[in-house]
Amino acid sequence: MSNTTKKPESFEAAMRRLEEIANLLEDGEAELAKSLELYKEGAELAAYCTQQLRDARQQVNLLSKDYNSPADKEDN
Repeated sequence: MSNTTKKPESFEAAMRRLEEIANLLEDGEAELAKSLELYKEGAELAAYCTQQLRDARQQVNLLSKDYNSPADKEDN
């Protein structure tokens, strides 16, 4: 995240803000400078969400490997 955009409280908060930004941009009422500012914020939030999803996927993969290891199958 850049210095101009604060880090979201959570993935869900970032997604809510992204939806707000999308609605504001689709509305078309914002001036050009404000639209660019909103677009930049949205791009930064999208990058944040993408990274959060990658991290979550990596954790799920690691947990899946831990719980599905051959040693576990031999114990059952």
